[in-house]
Amino acid sequence: MKKITLMIIALITVSCSDLNDKYIALECNEAGEVHILVMDEDAKTFETYFVKSTENKEGPENSLVSGTYTEEGDHHYLYTWDLETFEELNSISPIYEDHTIGYFMMIDEPLPLPKFKIDRRDFSTLYLDLEYPDEPRWYQSFSDPDCKVVDVPEDYLASKTNKDVNLF
Repeated sequence: MKKITLMIIALITVSCSDLNDKYIALECNEAGEVHILVMDEDAKTFETYFVKSTENKEGPENSLVSGTYTEEGDHHYLYTWDLETFEELNSISPIYEDHTIGYFMMIDEPLPLPKFKIDRRDFSTLYLDLEYPDEPRWYQSFSDPDCKVVDVPEDYLASKTNKDVNLF
């Protein structure tokens, strides 16, 4: 009888779990542009995209930057772009300065993937600066995005479950 009761409780728990529970979402306003950063806690991946509006064709199906993240220390998330994002954005506008590119070519190593950190306490953001590759350093953005934790947007959840949800 105890085994059956435990199995029923386990099934109820699994069936009551919400897709929303595996994601953390931040809405950030940086210089008037609002973007959403969504983290998948199970896969340790992230995606950012501009908020969908009637004027543009942005939204979760048009990811701006994606990659992986880890928890670093007590208060930071460390985000690393994925190779596909880096190659796509680097082809539009170079991410690194010419002397940084030249340095990595000279030592015959691929360019490192861009990284940034967000402090979970105040959402301040640090970016990895490779201007001098021998001395990488973290610097704070001149204008930290104004971020807040939000519910995971319905359009993002719909994009992950292959549902066509038109919010407009």
